[in-house]
Amino acid sequence: MQLSHLPQGPLRTQPKGGRKLLSALQTTAKDDGYDGLGEYDPSEGISPQREVVVGDPQIRLKEKERSVTSILKELAAIQQQGPQKYCILGTRHCSYLHQQIIELLAYALVLSGNHVYTSGAGGTHAATIRGALRAERDDLLTVVLPQSMSRQTKESQELLKKVKDIVTMPQNDDMSLDVASRICNSYLLSQTDQLISFAFHESNTVIEATKEAKELDMLVTTLYLD
Repeated sequence: MQLSHLPQGPLRTQPKGGRKLLSALQTTAKDDGYDGLGEYDPSEGISPQREVVVGDPQIRLKEKERSVTSILKELAAIQQQGPQKYCILGTRHCSYLHQQIIELLAYALVLSGNHVYTSGAGGTHAATIRGALRAERDDLLTVVLPQSMSRQTKESQELLKKVKDIVTMPQNDDMSLDVASRICNSYLLSQTDQLISFAFHESNTVIEATKEAKELDMLVTTLYLD
């Protein structure tokens, strides 16, 4: 097991040059409002039966432009070739079924040659680690701990013994876990291309990470468990 420490000092989370993608789930969820107009034959001479409320054309134009831009980015994401670096973050409070789904996702990502990054703790992160380990590609799993190894639970330490590439942050031991986790998440985002998160709507730390990822122009997929 390779155990490395993160150097002291503030973390830089500037967007990397290659990040030009937004979440495919977010783009497809936006409706541009132009579906189902049908066809019209001028020779029929149909007159309008009611007053049509057009609204503000400038707002409609802006919405249309945003939709086209999102679609283009989505197509670029689909055409993207080669392995990616995925960050998987989420809540500790996962049902057994959700953990199975997360484990299967991590397994499939690593099996496809992608590098998976996650943090330590139960729930989402533990399921991610188990799934990635099942793929038997130690070089494609990196775990970043918000504090030193000794601050992790015994259960987490047992699981982490199987991981080769671990980054610890002992400089955060004097901080609260909440603050340390935010610093850890920022570092994880700076190392990856895409974020997949599992959260409840009150999972503030995870949701904050998704907002930061969007600011970094990362492709973000958030799955809410409630």
